[in-house]
Amino acid sequence: MAYDMLDAINNGKDSWKVKVRVIRLWDAINLNNNELISLDMILLDEHGTMIHAKVIKHMVNKFRPLIQEGLVYMIANFKVTSAMNFRPVEGDKIINFLHTTKIQEIKGLKNIRIAEQSFMFCSVEVLSTRDGQRMYLSDVIGVASYIGNIEETGTTHGISKIRDIVLRIEDQKVNIRLWGNKVDQIDEDSMVLS
Repeated sequence: MAYDMLDAINNGKDSWKVKVRVIRLWDAINLNNNELISLDMILLDEHGTMIHAKVIKHMVNKFRPLIQEGLVYMIANFKVTSAMNFRPVEGDKIINFLHTTKIQEIKGLKNIRIAEQSFMFCSVEVLSTRDGQRMYLSDVIGVASYIGNIEETGTTHGISKIRDIVLRIEDQKVNIRLWGNKVDQIDEDSMVLS
């Protein structure tokens, strides 16, 4: 079964076919009104190339039941466009699902040569150059030296939950603030109290 590699696709046609693993899957939410913007994902191919892909709001109900994080799919007939300001991976392209996009799960270990995860870890120096930018998400490894309690704060759009975290990365402390439903993604039962 012939298919294209992610580094070869471009905006020259809509008839691409890729074999990829969905390594991240999330709802993009407008924080101003809590409305769904799109169903977003990071796809990974067997060469280790990652790309951001999205299903726009009015097609989410069609595709959400067909996509599960961690599984491998053959995806065909989609549009490739230039990535905008927000880029969860370092790349200049994004896959946009169309009404005609076809998605089929690939089963059987012999057919799958795609890693289960992929990360683009960055150093503290690179992370500091991204401070205040909204372009790239950054993968880091660190030790949580402080995890604050969940608090509420007023914003121009109402009340939002926040949680402050301090990570020790290399020899530096990095302050992080989680917002909205992300504050609940820390497993408090696994935290070690000193």
